[in-house]
Amino acid sequence: MSKLDKQDGDRVLQCLQGGPKTASEMATLLHLSVPRTNGLLLELNRRGIIHAPRCTTGPRGNTVNLWDLPIPQETPV
Repeated sequence: MSKLDKQDGDRVLQCLQGGPKTASEMATLLHLSVPRTNGLLLELNRRGIIHAPRCTTGPRGNTVNLWDLPIPQETPV
């Protein structure tokens, strides 16, 4: 992952701190293109850092992923 990818990936993770969002919503908030944001999301998902546990309906009636941070696992005592 390049320095720019890491920087933008960190921005995506900060954006998801506020709750689940679509790629389009994050692209708007982060001033990135949707393809750039989607690529970052797919890479973060591949690495197991984020996931899309559910979908929502997009403006055209299509199904879009709702990306989120995983719920932290409790460590056994």
